[in-house]
Amino acid sequence: MWFYIQPLYIKSLGANSLQIGLVLSLAPVVMVLGFIPVGILADRYGRKKTLVGGSVAGTLAVLLLAAAGDWRQSILGFLLYYGSGCCLPAIHAYVAHGSGGKDLNRVFTMLYSAFTLGLVIFPTIGGWLGERAGFGAVLIVAGFFYALSTLVATQVTEQPVDPSPVGFGFREVLSNRRLLLVSSLSVVIFFALYLGQPFAPNYLEEVVGVDLAWIGFLGSVHALGATVLSLWLGRLTEGVGGFIVGQGLVLVSLLVFLRSRALPLLAVSFFLRGAFNACRSLALALTGRVVSTTSVGLAYGLFSTTFSISMVLAPYVAGWLYTSRPDLPFLVSVAMIGLVMPLSLVLARGDER
Repeated sequence: MWFYIQPLYIKSLGANSLQIGLVLSLAPVVMVLGFIPVGILADRYGRKKTLVGGSVAGTLAVLLLAAAGDWRQSILGFLLYYGSGCCLPAIHAYVAHGSGGKDLNRVFTMLYSAFTLGLVIFPTIGGWLGERAGFGAVLIVAGFFYALSTLVATQVTEQPVDPSPVGFGFREVLSNRRLLLVSSLSVVIFFALYLGQPFAPNYLEEVVGVDLAWIGFLGSVHALGATVLSLWLGRLTEGVGGFIVGQGLVLVSLLVFLRSRALPLLAVSFFLRGAFNACRSLALALTGRVVSTTSVGLAYGLFSTTFSISMVLAPYVAGWLYTSRPDLPFLVSVAMIGLVMPLSLVLARGDER
């Protein structure tokens, strides 16, 4: 309900473009620092406990954000909200373990299609509600759904924990060259893919002149694209072919975005941008294929850390570029995607080995 209008929410609290970028870059730091230790805890003490803890933290965070009266006050809520994302390695490990390591492309694209399915309708509702009742109302309603998700998470069945010594998982992961290659290249690739996203709502409102309710609608279109394209790319190939195609679709979406003022064309752009979510799912599947089940939580903690470094850096860089010229974050993203797509061929060769 509020994910796609985060930059506008911070702006409504009195922040300028650089301050918006600062908040959206600072907040994920807690998440990045927590991924590896939480992944270890999930392996050793139970993935269900981690899942439930993350859901509780997310519920409290969104209520704190609803109560914020200034952009500085919102930082605590954002820190807790992104901190709740530390449970992602537990989710990924739970799914990889439950599938027995089979057909992970389809498994992870199905998982993230389920996430984005919830984003098909609710961003439109969030934009509509925010325009009429304010951002606080959107966050309070969202808090209700977070609480509901926490209740559902308590019904998940626990999985066996890893009885091996603490240092064993570290040695196994750090000696896995294929995992380290996937994780390190992901920083560059996902930075390029994400750079053109954080300030898209601001560009639509300030440059194109799109109303908040329609921005929420475009967020729903993005989610629909993420759902459909994730399922399609997940079935395209078991290797990284779908990963490369997904990057190409994000590049095309940015070109359409920059050349469009009509809502139907903007909707096409946001639909194609959903390929970003598919790329993330396919990278997760690749990670699951190069590690053993005993340290899968730690491995996903490492991947999530490196992936999120790009999420930390990109909003601040995008804010700096946007301040210089509003279309600059999108142009730089286009250029970078064109340069980094060949890096995926390196992953392809590693996947074949």
